[in-house]
Amino acid sequence: MHTRLWLADVEATSWASVDYDGRQLSTFAVAQYGPRRLWDEVALAYEGYVAAGRPGVPRHRLRISPDGSGTRHHVTLS
Repeated sequence: MHTRLWLADVEATSWASVDYDGRQLSTFAVAQYGPRRLWDEVALAYEGYVAAGRPGVPRHRLRISPDGSGTRHHVTLS
């Protein structure tokens, strides 16, 4: 079954779409637009997660802080 994942930033200036054709587990069609490369950010975050030993939810911490123009979310491992 064909599946498409859409990602967009909160300013609606960048987006990415990732298509899974239902067959190939190692190849996905990716399109990105805007100043942020959102799919590249997801891939980098996943690589960090794997490098950290795929930690479970209890090791994740979320910090939310205003940055003057909005709110920033920071995820860290404890």
